[in-house]
Amino acid sequence: MWNYLVDDWWGLLGKPWAPIVLALVAVFCGALVGTERERKEKPAGVRTLVLVSLGSATFTMISFAFTTTTGDSGRVAAQIVTGIGFLGAGVILHGASGVSGTTTAATVWMTAATGMTVGAGYGPAGVALSLLTRLALTGIHGWEARAFGPMRKAKVELAFAPDHGKARVRIEKLLEDFHVHQVVEHDVPAAEGAHRMTIRFEMPRRHSRDFLYQLACLPEVRELDCRDEA
Repeated sequence: MWNYLVDDWWGLLGKPWAPIVLALVAVFCGALVGTERERKEKPAGVRTLVLVSLGSATFTMISFAFTTTTGDSGRVAAQIVTGIGFLGAGVILHGASGVSGTTTAATVWMTAATGMTVGAGYGPAGVALSLLTRLALTGIHGWEARAFGPMRKAKVELAFAPDHGKARVRIEKLLEDFHVHQVVEHDVPAAEGAHRMTIRFEMPRRHSRDFLYQLACLPEVRELDCRDEA
């Protein structure tokens, strides 16, 4: 039993079962991380990360076919790392509100590493890495908010042009990205066809600066007034 947790599955299962089982484990590992990215509506979701994990595992497994023993795994691994860098760069966006997508790019990179681990024959290690990656994505945010204070409690009042509902979608996406859920007033009609929204938040000051900056950079926002609360 313990052998399956620590030993190479290529030696334990043999062909043809080892590549089949390892491919399924790679799919599971990609889906485990991808569901978290999908839930947060990030560019790389379940399908992307499943394919990244499965592809990395497949390339690693194919590398063992180059010779009768160990193959040229080092060369293939280097090409996987290079190729995944291009894919990760594709999800990093640079705009007027700053750079976004770096966490998703790092997740793609880590998922490729997990797939390579599985393809090398260490299925349980791949699952453990996927769990650790998901824990880092979901659990570190709360710890970061407590550890990198001081915290800032504030209320933001903003007026924005509805733009046929597009502005509300952009604002809600920004609130979700910064884990802000305390919207106390929704769209209240204001002068000249604008709408008003009041938002309360509590987050580290450095995050609050980024949040307010990105909020102010939205083209539909006409007025923004932020006041600290006791």
